Amino acid sequence: MNDNVTAANRRAVEKIVATIPVVRELVTAREALDLAEGELGHAGPPFAEGEIPPVVVLNALAAASVHEGWAGDMGQGRRMVLSGEVKLRSNHSLGTVSPMAGIVRPSQRLFRIEDRKTGSNTFATLAEKGRYVLRFGYYSEEVAAGLRYVETEVAEALARAMPKGGLEILPLVARGVELGDDVHQRNIGGMLSFLAALPDLPGPIRTWLSDHPQHFLNYAMASAKLCLDQARGIEGSSVVTAISRNGLVCGIQLSGTGDRWFNASADLPEGGFFPPFTIDDAHRDLGDSAIMESYGLGGCIAHASPQIAQSMQRPWSEAVAGGERMRSLFLAKNPLITPALAGLDAAGIALDARRVVQLGEGVRIHTGIAHKDGVAGWIGIGVAKAPLECFVSAAAALDALPSKVGAPA
Repeated sequence: MNDNVTAANRRAVEKIVATIPVVRELVTAREALDLAEGELGHAGPPFAEGEIPPVVVLNALAAASVHEGWAGDMGQGRRMVLSGEVKLRSNHSLGTVSPMAGIVRPSQRLFRIEDRKTGSNTFATLAEKGRYVLRFGYYSEEVAAGLRYVETEVAEALARAMPKGGLEILPLVARGVELGDDVHQRNIGGMLSFLAALPDLPGPIRTWLSDHPQHFLNYAMASAKLCLDQARGIEGSSVVTAISRNGLVCGIQLSGTGDRWFNASADLPEGGFFPPFTIDDAHRDLGDSAIMESYGLGGCIAHASPQIAQSMQRPWSEAVAGGERMRSLFLAKNPLITPALAGLDAAGIALDARRVVQLGEGVRIHTGIAHKDGVAGWIGIGVAKAPLECFVSAAAALDALPSKVGAPA
């Protein structure tokens, strides 16, 4: 690798590491993301013109249309989406990330996540509780009530309990990893740390959150995006700034290629299914939550999170070997996240697309699994891959740019 490429990647690492994400105030997606009436955000790369979203995403979009009052029922909501009456926008382009279908609605309340150093922002969605929720394509009166509860009572209680000056998230992420989290499918330690940082939180809200540790993931995701967004637009840099899936394709973005997506077919997750479901019921991988792997956590610290391997019904030997291979794909150590089981190498930071190509396999993702029928909800957690083809095409595009910086040595 030539000196210019090395310098570009070094700048990317420095910018990612220097970011200090802080939870600030509540806002609506309408005001924060400029999301207009008749527009919805979704996880993953944009759908191609005329492309039909997969059933889980289509149902979630229809449900959001009903919840916003644009459609009278799910059938009308689907028709509005398929006709283009409801406009779809990729969350990453909006400045947010959200798990699974990842739907973001104009009236939805979000927490602003600010970089203490630069003042730049991302926005965290608020995760509903349960297996039958909108992000898995399910909608009912109970789901509607759950959305109202999390976006009013839970959100407002959290906002009141926030420390003056906001709440730094990465120290809580680091503490969660120390307590065994992968900070993707296991967030028990992160949630305990989050609750400890909010002593004024009312008892009923504290109990609700204690029983729903995955709620912490959304703050971690937005914080990871904020860090990686600082590395966007560095000429010649092969650092990955996003991995995301829309249920049809998985896409990645690189620092040196801006907002361009490099896509391949989304993987089918394998792992732990809630009885009686099996892999035959599984939907292809989806969600913005692979931003955690982009940042160096999730499947990339599989060797440091034994409990999640057990929950996913994966052999510990496989998790250790996989995690150690993933660690080799990062350009630097994360100075804040140093789990004992990761050894002296600690957790990695700055995923290098060229190293992925050299390894010759995709990036391990720890993921939730939706039912392929779009109505049975959340059916398990498992392992998928960000396909190697994404990284091959991204690295080739970077090398083809009209600049000596992007060329290989």
